[in-house]
Amino acid sequence: MKIDEIVGLGFTWLLRLFLFVTGIIYLIYGDPVGFTIYMFMFILSLLPVMLGQLYKITFHWLAQLILAFLFAVHMFGFLGAYLWFPFYDDLAHILGSAMLAFIGFAIIYAMNYAGKIRVNLSMMGIFTFIWTMAIGAVWEIMEFIWDNIVILSHEYGFAQNSLFDTMSDLSLDATAGVCVALFCIFLIKRIEKKHIKGFFEPFAKIVQRK
Repeated sequence: MKIDEIVGLGFTWLLRLFLFVTGIIYLIYGDPVGFTIYMFMFILSLLPVMLGQLYKITFHWLAQLILAFLFAVHMFGFLGAYLWFPFYDDLAHILGSAMLAFIGFAIIYAMNYAGKIRVNLSMMGIFTFIWTMAIGAVWEIMEFIWDNIVILSHEYGFAQNSLFDTMSDLSLDATAGVCVALFCIFLIKRIEKKHIKGFFEPFAKIVQRK
């Protein structure tokens, strides 16, 4: 393995370890809700490993790092970072949205690469934006549900503080979706084909399976 791959995968497993260990700590202190949430995020962070075993493929280390970082950033906020740092919520939201947008672009590009669909880069960019906004809307609905489950909102805090908070989050989703879509299109046009193939081929192999 190259040095960048070793460092990237090492950092990825550290982030996964953070999720797992924090979940165990919540369990030790008698908090089954916190334990369940952290374990769920830990399992989701292992999706590239599980899909790799299922489809006999190896995901690029960057794809694995992006997913693990996405969950770790949010769950660090769950520990209290949203209260400790005034702009952590906005930072975490735009980073999370950017990573989800990147995953959305990877999916649509892989489907085109595998021959499942035929779309140009402009359509890929539009899909990336819509994908990001859709997930952002679902997330806001989940936060609304969380706030209306009295036990959770009173013990762990409210996820939505106001209409302004909700609309700010959706605005950040939109910003991240547009920026990532344009950035990915720029990279596709500039980066050598072999590097693009190395990142997207695992996704293409999944969508090629019937």
